[in-house]
Amino acid sequence: MNLTPRQLRIFVLLAETLNFQRAAEILHVTQPTLSKLLKDTEETLGIKLFERTTRSVRLSREGQHILGIARRLMTQHEKGMHELTQRLRDRNNRVSVAALPTLAASLVPLLIGCLASKQPRIEVEFFDSIASEALQLLRDRQVDIAITTLRDEDASDLVYEELFAEPFALFHSAQMKPDVRHWIPAKLARLPLISMPPGTSVRSLTDRAFQAASEPFNPVYSLRDLNTIARFVQHNCGIALLPESSLDNSTQRGVRKSHLHGAISRSVGVYVRQGDLRSPLLRLVLSELRLLSRAHHPPKEHGGKPMRIEPSAAVSDDSRA
Repeated sequence: MNLTPRQLRIFVLLAETLNFQRAAEILHVTQPTLSKLLKDTEETLGIKLFERTTRSVRLSREGQHILGIARRLMTQHEKGMHELTQRLRDRNNRVSVAALPTLAASLVPLLIGCLASKQPRIEVEFFDSIASEALQLLRDRQVDIAITTLRDEDASDLVYEELFAEPFALFHSAQMKPDVRHWIPAKLARLPLISMPPGTSVRSLTDRAFQAASEPFNPVYSLRDLNTIARFVQHNCGIALLPESSLDNSTQRGVRKSHLHGAISRSVGVYVRQGDLRSPLLRLVLSELRLLSRAHHPPKEHGGKPMRIEPSAAVSDDSRA
């Protein structure tokens, strides 16, 4: 019998969710692909693991009998992979980081520079990923650290630490300098605003804040790529409403930033797996992240305490930024 760790995981996940759609989303595959993988697993074992109808999914008697064994095998495999990954990472001075695009454009380059100055032989692998995907990459051991705004309250297998909170700001050209100085959705809505697409974490925070003020949020452009947003701003196509570290007005010529009194803010944090903090290399990376966060994102009070709106766990699986 040649049962792979992936087949074990598929069986255990389906047994826990009893939902093909949910399991397929977690595994980042289509439902037909998941069904094919399950069929291959059943053929390998020579038994039927689930009883399915058009309305329900439940474990078969044979599936119930072997579920405990499958869980133990999966746990042993994960423990062994954890020990192997940790040993290779520290031995090779290699660390993998996943972060959202807005953070990749600001925080991550600074982190790589600081690590290179203290550990010249360190190798940093980077993944520019969507919010939910960053956590999945961490769980799949493809990365060691996930920097994200998506707080997962059910992540008992992970350790979370908030790094900083940053307010939203307006990014504009000199010719389109806004006359709005406070976070007042009714006044902001009159501006030719540029935002990120629906489903992104930045857009979800903005939509919720405008809805709380009973004000519709209808930006003139919804753009995913930050460089594209910067170009639109430079050419007077609109004013971007984004977290303040999203665009760097010191390097992107023609882009200026205006703070808003009482603006909403987003919380940025870091996730690592339980047990990984024993690694000296990971402790170094986390220490540098804390130092950079304090240096570049000190608490700010623009005429009043910023209004905090935490990201919702219901943000779609396509959430970026």
